[in-house]
Amino acid sequence: MGARANIPGPGSFLKAWSKCLPACLVIMSLTGCGPGPVIVYCSPEGPRVQQALEGLQEGLQGAGPLEVVWARTSREEAQAQFRRLRQRRPRLVVVLGTPALMVAAPMERRLPLVFALVADPYFTGAAYEPDHPEDHQGNVTGVASPPPLAQALEQGARLLGPRTWGMLYDPNDGVAVELQDGFLKEAPKFGLKPLTAASLDGPGDGRALQQLWDQGARVFYLPPAPSAARYASLLLAWGREGRAAVVSSLPEGEHGGALLWLTLDYRALGREAAGLARRVLAGENPARIPIMTPTPLRIEVDEGLLRRWCGYPAPR
Repeated sequence: MGARANIPGPGSFLKAWSKCLPACLVIMSLTGCGPGPVIVYCSPEGPRVQQALEGLQEGLQGAGPLEVVWARTSREEAQAQFRRLRQRRPRLVVVLGTPALMVAAPMERRLPLVFALVADPYFTGAAYEPDHPEDHQGNVTGVASPPPLAQALEQGARLLGPRTWGMLYDPNDGVAVELQDGFLKEAPKFGLKPLTAASLDGPGDGRALQQLWDQGARVFYLPPAPSAARYASLLLAWGREGRAAVVSSLPEGEHGGALLWLTLDYRALGREAAGLARRVLAGENPARIPIMTPTPLRIEVDEGLLRRWCGYPAPR
């Protein structure tokens, strides 16, 4: 009979492994084999992104800490910044905002990306056809959030009936130009007559609004475009004075003077993005998750202004 081998029992293996475990964890952390961070890559800075961040943090409680990185304003600097970010091997990058997505999506084809606060992801190249939300870049999924123009027109028409509406836009503001095109196309669907006027600066804003008023506009749409903040106070003053009825979708700033304030709920959009992020972190393939287009809204009606214009309280 040969010599009996000295084979350690299961208890010995467990004891030896427990001694090696701290060293193994250190090696994993140094080599990047352990779970990486969840990074939120944002642009531009502003109240909308801040509100979405709050909703995202609410929805990802317990999923580990989130690291927020603000994209550089220069495209070259933003690209260099994202390259450094990728080297940290994050588990997931949540991308908030169109400028950030336009940097991240073409640079990263493997790392999972979940986006939100992007009005038109098909414009960015991360997704391909609006009629096919399931067809998008394989490592990308997200929440598209087009501005609530049609919803504002529909609700305004219900409250005020068929009237002539005016909208001011800045030709140098791409968002405003797109909304102006949509305004002219969508308003007639709700029995409204749309009028538009262009302005490039503050002095021109007053003249253009007066031009619309002279042409018969008594309802004015304040769009969720960057340039609209320039003339919002003037238009809302008209609303408070009873000179015009104002329907506003501008989420920033005070909205006193707006008969109807209807805007996207950016905090809720952040929670929607968190739901997608949880699915990806749990192992679901982003390629199999269609682009979502939820429309969570915040709506307020000034019943005093409504009575002034219509003579009856707001419908419930």
